[in-house]
Amino acid sequence: MNCLFDRLKTKLNRQTIGHVSVKIRPTPHIMGASKSSLGSHLPSLVSKSLIRLDYPIISMAKFTLFLVHGIGIHQDPSWANETIDMLEVAWQRDVSINGDSLKFSDHIDVIPISYDEVFEDYLDDFSDLSKAVFTDALDLGADEKQQLSNTLAEHKVNDRHFVWSYLVDVILYKMPLVREQVNALVAKQLYQRISQGSTSDNFGVIAHSLGTRVINDTLQRIRTEEASQGNFYQQGYKLKFLIQISDVTDLFGLPLHKDKYPPRNVYPRGTFDYFRTITNRFDPIARMIPTRLDHWPEGRDSEKYLGRHIYKDILVEHVHETNVHGLTHYMLHPEVTDEIFELCGVGRYLTASEARRQGFPSVGPKVQPGLRTALSTLLTDAVALADNSWQTYVNLVIKFSDFSNDNPEDIP
Repeated sequence: MNCLFDRLKTKLNRQTIGHVSVKIRPTPHIMGASKSSLGSHLPSLVSKSLIRLDYPIISMAKFTLFLVHGIGIHQDPSWANETIDMLEVAWQRDVSINGDSLKFSDHIDVIPISYDEVFEDYLDDFSDLSKAVFTDALDLGADEKQQLSNTLAEHKVNDRHFVWSYLVDVILYKMPLVREQVNALVAKQLYQRISQGSTSDNFGVIAHSLGTRVINDTLQRIRTEEASQGNFYQQGYKLKFLIQISDVTDLFGLPLHKDKYPPRNVYPRGTFDYFRTITNRFDPIARMIPTRLDHWPEGRDSEKYLGRHIYKDILVEHVHETNVHGLTHYMLHPEVTDEIFELCGVGRYLTASEARRQGFPSVGPKVQPGLRTALSTLLTDAVALADNSWQTYVNLVIKFSDFSNDNPEDIP
């Protein structure tokens, strides 16, 4: 394992983070990944602020929306295509002025942020997770590590098992040197885009799954650096909002309250103006350790800014696919897309919001009968947490993968 840390230190000392070697991972079928590629759809990173001239009533600067991925394979920017397409469909359906639809791309730039490449250089050292868990990444005793190793070996969770991708990324990110490199890469991408605009431009972030912890750690790092060329806050820029979808920020505290690097300085108003957490009641991963705001100043979660609540926790309950944890499954619900558009400044142009939300079916037409009941049973395992350990998390992920395999027709 010494050679691994030597390579990690070498990469951290590089001034520019470049592309790393790639190890092809099995295509995951759960937790936000998709088998299909929708082609290149990366918005221009050099677009300037635009004003709509054909709709003078809605004159406003173009909004930049960063999209931070979760666990899985996301090196190609096209990973965001499906989500962008869903946002465009929701926009055309739900946003209008005087009966006329507005063009999504004229008002919002979606910029995918990827950090998956950081993990790729070290996957050979973690091909056998039953051995990799004995690193210092997981804050566990020897007996607990052995139990976890036995579980992984029993289920043959190696680099040929599609669950492997969802465990190895978490273990790697728990390693301080890997986490620092991930945070540096995300910060670099944010700064490259933000610094192209003016300090009056609007920026927002949507993060999903592992990306919720990544963006929290990244913003904390940026906020606490005394001086840095990449610190856009010091240069007068700011983020209007942060939306955490399937927030797993506190999952890294397993065993409970043993997070070596807890989020401390990520809260309004210095970091962003508004914060939203969005969870599906039937998402076992997000429901395992619900979001806590222990690191926020007391009372901040109930405050308002410019008449809007700084913090809002949104709970949705739809089940339209087996993969309830997936980002695209969350995007199906109009309450999710409405909140995004509201924070992007076009809330007053949303049509029949309440009616659309109330009329949205809780069960999709493609799901099997009894799927919600089965998910409720799985959810019981997520919230029970008898030992609050990584063993519980691994057991849950394995059960979730088995559950997905039992419902193959619902997996994209």
